Amino acid sequence: MTSLRLLTPRDRPALDAFLDGHLASSMILRANLFNSGIEDGPEPFHGLYMGAFDGEVLTDVAAHYWNGNIILQAPTQPVELALAVARESGRPVAGLLGPWPQVRAAEPQLDLDRTRLGKVVPEYLYRLDLAELTVPETLSSGRIACRYASDADLPTLVPWRREYDMRTMGFSAHSIDDAANRDTLARLIETRRLWVLEEAGHVVSMTSFNATLPDMVQVGGVFTPVEWRGRGHGRAVVAGSLLEARAGGAAEAILFTEAENYPAQRAYEALGFERIGDYGMVMLDPVV
Repeated sequence: MTSLRLLTPRDRPALDAFLDGHLASSMILRANLFNSGIEDGPEPFHGLYMGAFDGEVLTDVAAHYWNGNIILQAPTQPVELALAVARESGRPVAGLLGPWPQVRAAEPQLDLDRTRLGKVVPEYLYRLDLAELTVPETLSSGRIACRYASDADLPTLVPWRREYDMRTMGFSAHSIDDAANRDTLARLIETRRLWVLEEAGHVVSMTSFNATLPDMVQVGGVFTPVEWRGRGHGRAVVAGSLLEARAGGAAEAILFTEAENYPAQRAYEALGFERIGDYGMVMLDPVV
């Protein structure tokens, strides 16, 4: 008989074992657990966790995090868990992420302000064994350089993030909070999870990790301004960040990108990424 209940620290072994069976598509869940455990609250990485059980066996998980995002790994009961964890947390829902069939099933049932919806599109999930990373010749030759971003880059990167939010996330221009984006980028700089690419003294591309574990990283926030596109810069900046991750002990990388973003898919596949499944992301405009 199936039952739903909140998860507690005593459930951590069962939760870890369940997520280990869905490693690539549970990266955010796993990384948040690594950082904060099963603890709810207002701090980064905190969230309320709910599970579905078939008898004593954990079959599905959903978490509603401090930032309003619900993350699903719920192959059998995505709708029930999404609704239950939102109700129990009492938080507004800012976004929904997880395997695409689960997101597609749960999104219409959630109480969302659909006037604020960004893009609702399927994404392809990609994985790379970092031992198999193909490094672009422009990077390996030293003609261009990848480095950690610094606070001095913020005047350049904040407008880039605004354009990224509009083009990639589907947010309306009036809803984007540049001050909040600056804070987000500054935190990524502080935690050494944001990189830029330089060519002839110009910063031409950026990338970040939006989730990290000792053995795995998740790539996100890849952006190259229009005037610098078509030169392989996105591919090179991602490769540079993954070289750093590999040197730090990571063995795998994952990412997801829109099903119709063919240039990005070609760039990632040129690095050695292979498509392993489908993912989905529904995000609301951050402010109104």
